[in-house]
Amino acid sequence: MKREEDYVTIRIPRQLAQKMDEIIQSGTLGYKTRAEMVKEAIRLRIESIRSTTQRDLTRQRRKKKISVSSEAIF
Repeated sequence: MKREEDYVTIRIPRQLAQKMDEIIQSGTLGYKTRAEMVKEAIRLRIESIRSTTQRDLTRQRRKKKISVSSEAIF
């Protein structure tokens, strides 16, 4: 079972919370609580950042290989 020490509190602008409440109350996306919605949003954003970072690193490595290869030709 999760303990209170396993959680932190965040603050968001009231207007954003109201928009979240509208989505939750509509029931269209299946969220039942703000916490549920926020956890998913944060997880998705972290995945997006990691994916973008990985893509950028891969591109940088490719550029280095290409420039090294082209320098070897000349």
